[in-house]
Amino acid sequence: MPVPFWRKLFWSGLHIPLLAVALLAGNAALLQVALSKPLIVLEVSGAWMVYLLDRSLGAGLEDRVNWPERMRWWRAHRTLRRGGLALGALLAGGATLHLRPVTLMTGAGLGLIGLLYVLPGVRLKQWGLSKPLLIAGAWSLGTTLLPVLEAGQAPGAALWLLAGYRLLWLLPNPLLADWPDRVGDRAAGVRTPAVRWSYGTLRRVALGLLLGALSLGLVLVVRLNRPVAAVDLLGVLLAGMVIGAARRAIADEHLVLLDLLVAWPAVTAWVLG
Repeated sequence: MPVPFWRKLFWSGLHIPLLAVALLAGNAALLQVALSKPLIVLEVSGAWMVYLLDRSLGAGLEDRVNWPERMRWWRAHRTLRRGGLALGALLAGGATLHLRPVTLMTGAGLGLIGLLYVLPGVRLKQWGLSKPLLIAGAWSLGTTLLPVLEAGQAPGAALWLLAGYRLLWLLPNPLLADWPDRVGDRAAGVRTPAVRWSYGTLRRVALGLLLGALSLGLVLVVRLNRPVAAVDLLGVLLAGMVIGAARRAIADEHLVLLDLLVAWPAVTAWVLG
């Protein structure tokens, strides 16, 4: 059976830079900081390189069971992977010449944490919620803390509220993404939450996290004293509707929608702009 185009597009990771830009734009608009173009370049290229390295170094027994078509596709498109890594390194290197030292040091620290997931022999999947927390934490902190530091401002309560809000919003995505992979993970001896929990438990935890995000988001809107900022909360509600619709099991289509909804902060940036 031919692989659908949308699946190949998501395998390529070309949507990753778009999600990074959307999150950066929305967070900068909420915090009312100017968004540095070199920072956009650095974060976009860095996020895509981590994704490509994951596809290059992170394949294991579970991937051969769960995603044989994806592995074959990546083997047939080595040029894309190598070219993407080279281009990302070139762009990231150029961007570092125009950023503040504190931004670079903090970004390097977050980047090293993110790379833990793709290092050969490092099995973060084995450690409960470590993998989902690592992924969601790197995205939430990278797109909230770095813009503030680059703007020359000190981190305040609004920033930490926004970072926590984003973390709770993003965490269900990597958590639920492990559900379709549970057969291969179990065969490889990897006990993710999706392996250890029933789907009902996994779904309730994901919905609980979104409820927490919604609560923290309301506190953030009050703190910012900008009622129009509540438009960002619609993204949380839409994510909850997608997960709510997946009653029996989370399908690839649901996961794609959840990934696309990470770009909702672009709507926030447009409304607040």
